[in-house]
Amino acid sequence: MPVTITHAADALALNVLGEELRPLTPAPPTQGTDLGVAVFDTLAPLVMPGEAGPPPHRHPWAEIYIVLAGTLAVFDGQEWQDAPAGACVCVPPGQWHSYRNGTPDCHFLTITGPGRAREFFACADAEAGTWPPDMATAAAVAARFGVEVMPDPVEVL
Repeated sequence: MPVTITHAADALALNVLGEELRPLTPAPPTQGTDLGVAVFDTLAPLVMPGEAGPPPHRHPWAEIYIVLAGTLAVFDGQEWQDAPAGACVCVPPGQWHSYRNGTPDCHFLTITGPGRAREFFACADAEAGTWPPDMATAAAVAARFGVEVMPDPVEVL
């Protein structure tokens, strides 16, 4: 694979649960299989703080969030915590978690480990990318990719 340079402004946004995820890494070479790391420039410019982001869930891939600006509110499976600019949040595979745009200027990188996260985000955008989202459709898409939504989620922010 050749060296690539991608700028977030040039990447097509995937709209998922109020967020814009702009893929910065190339699509996997084999359709339907994402075996490498994917990086997304992530923000929620059109929704109020506390509105963008997924319900508490878990999935088979790891995720890392690097907060570039503002505050990301993060649920670690037990409680909510603030991750301010400069913070790095590491979520291992299978860990219950969630997050919200904690401030209007919240901007972060989402890095996903091996798995089908990129394909999941693309399908979620295509099938449930409207705002407000159709959560039943979003949950059905999630289930196809091994994403499990917490059955009795704790109160959100």
